[in-house]
Amino acid sequence: MSQLLRRKNADVEKGFTLIEVMVALVILTIGLMATALLMANVYRLSVRSRYMALASQLASEELEDLNRWPANYNSAPPFIDPHILVPSGSNTCEIPGVTCIGSLTQIPGYGPVTITDLSGNQTPVSYFDSVCLSTQNGVMSETYLDPYSSSPLYDTLSFRPDGQPPQITYSSTPPTVGMTFSRRWVIEQDQPVAGVRRITVLVTLMDRTVQPPLTFQMSMVRP
Repeated sequence: MSQLLRRKNADVEKGFTLIEVMVALVILTIGLMATALLMANVYRLSVRSRYMALASQLASEELEDLNRWPANYNSAPPFIDPHILVPSGSNTCEIPGVTCIGSLTQIPGYGPVTITDLSGNQTPVSYFDSVCLSTQNGVMSETYLDPYSSSPLYDTLSFRPDGQPPQITYSSTPPTVGMTFSRRWVIEQDQPVAGVRRITVLVTLMDRTVQPPLTFQMSMVRP
């Protein structure tokens, strides 16, 4: 009887075999790797969502700027502001059958385009710029590529948390820190119907490490 009890107790006290331990380790490793991959994907998507939110804000900001130019100004006849005027026969956007100015695909050179309005006046107008956003030591900076300069010129606005007025500095070299977005826009005449203009802004994140490339496009229709 005592030998039977000892045999049962020996079976109960028997530990895991090496194979069981190895299988448990493999299962644990797979679980940890899956968790790490999930966390990496969540972080990547959250960063991309932040970039997308900034791109949409920059597109909306440019559309608001373009919307403030008057469709009619001065006295009769009503003249269209050169910033939203589409010269007759222009097709720089390369959309078949559309009269348009600007481009979403071509990388423009430096300097504006000279637009001649209906009264014969010539005005420099640009259809691109770039914006770099950065925060260092509590100071938030916005750097804009000046599209009206004949050579690269970068204007930086710095906002301090102590309530001081924003400071502006100028440089011929681009910023080395921050998130840089390129903005290009197109103005289409009589689109989608006659008598109105469709303005489309394309914002592109210039960070090539973000894949797939991040772009955001927004349009509005105005007189």
